[in-house]
This record gives sequence, structure tokens and C-alpha cells, in this order.
Amino acid sequence: MKPLISVVTPIYNAEAYLEETILSVLEQTYKNIELILVNHNSTDGSDKIIQKYQKQDNRVKVITLDINKGGPAYPRNEGVKVSTGEYIAFVDSDDVWLPEKLEKQLACLQENKADIVHTLAFTIDKESTVIGDFQNQRVYNKLKYLMKKKSIIYYTNFININSVLMKKRKDMIFSEDINLVAMEDWKLWIEYFVENKEIILVEEKLLNYRILSNSASRRNSDIGYRKTLHLFSLMYLEKKISLGHYVLSSVLAISKIILKNFER
Repeated sequence: MKPLISVVTPIYNAEAYLEETILSVLEQTYKNIELILVNHNSTDGSDKIIQKYQKQDNRVKVITLDINKGGPAYPRNEGVKVSTGEYIAFVDSDDVWLPEKLEKQLACLQENKADIVHTLAFTIDKESTVIGDFQNQRVYNKLKYLMKKKSIIYYTNFININSVLMKKRKDMIFSEDINLVAMEDWKLWIEYFVENKEIILVEEKLLNYRILSNSASRRNSDIGYRKTLHLFSLMYLEKKISLGHYVLSSVLAISKIILKNFER
């Protein structure tokens, strides 16, 4: 029997791209999956799309949340709670997987006895046209000559959650701290590195990562850098980052905040 893979998709007002995302999961070459659609109290037509695929495919499970806590951490955690797979993956409601993503990742994960396998990605626009490559490996490729991978994660989040396939564990949880929205996955990867888990990159683009007009601006904003500072402070208090890395990463974040404010 091939192992079951649980796929969790948090959904909030995603009707524009949701169907494309769902189909990219259900049409994977690896078929033994369950797709858990978590409706985070949407107010648009997302629910109709969710119901459509729940009726069409018995691999689709639906969770309907009656409150919205902001950010994807809460719906991801609710999806993880009901998942039954040996492995788990995540895809946001506007991103698109390439057909062989899960099949290739599972083979790599099992062959290398890894805990997490992630991939490279194309970037697409609102029309689903490929516009380039996702550059989350750019800083990593520079720093890998200066420090270990375990240390690089303190300076850049080079793991795209939408590209991840990982072993499921009972204690896996995304932080629901409102000050860590868009940072909760980074915190989880740091925790995995601290525990010396085996994390492997498949150097193949198996994801179409959608870039919208406000995507980059949110990540590279004053508030984004302040959230980074909050993340590092939490990691230091939890003794998951050394004093040296804490100081250096914080100085870099503060420098970005200062430069961002000078640009105004």
C-alpha cells in the first residue's frame, strides 16, 4: 500500500484561484491523498467551489470555521488535527502544484529517510502566466559558503511552505501569535533545524507560486521586518537561537527598518 499523504489548504475569500489550486492537487500523479479544505470563514463564493469538489471526489474533506483569526496558522492547525496521512503537505489557495510534485518528493523523502523535502518554484501572475523563478534560495546560495544550513535559517526563510512534503508528527503546530502572521512557518522550520531534522531540497521546480501586487510589499515592509524582530526575540527566549545569531539577525532587521523608513 502506498502511504497516504494529507494536503491542507487554508481558504479565505479565494474564489478567484481556488479551483485551479484544488485541481492541481487532485490531478497529481500520486493518487493516495486526502485534500483537507479549511474554510476560514470566507464571505465570497469559495464555499460553492469547496462543496463542488467535496461532492465530486471522496478524497476531499472539508472543515468550516465560524471565526477568522487572521493569517493561515489557525486553519492549518485545524487541518493537521483531522489529517490521517503518514505524510503531510500544505498549499495555499492561490498556488498551483505541478503534476509530479508529490510523487517525486515522496521518492526523495523515502530514499533519503528525510523529515522534510522542499522544492524550487516558478512564479506566476494573476493570469497564471509563468513570469520567473521564485528567489527564496538566493540568500541561501550566498550564505552557504559562510555558515551551516542550520544557521542560515536564522537569516532567510529559504523553505517555501507550499513546496513542502514532510513526515507528520503529533506535536507539529504553527504559532497562532498574531504578531507572527506570515512568519509562522519560518518559526516551525527553525524548530526543526534546532532538532537536527533532515531537510532536503529537490532542485526542481514543482510549484507555481503566485505573486500578486501586494505579495512582495507585505514581505518587504516595515511591519514585515518588525515581525522578524519579534520572531527572533521569541526564538532567543526559547533558547532556539544563540546570542550571536540573535544579535546579528536583529541588527540586520533593524537596518532594513531604518532604510525602509528613509525611503518614505
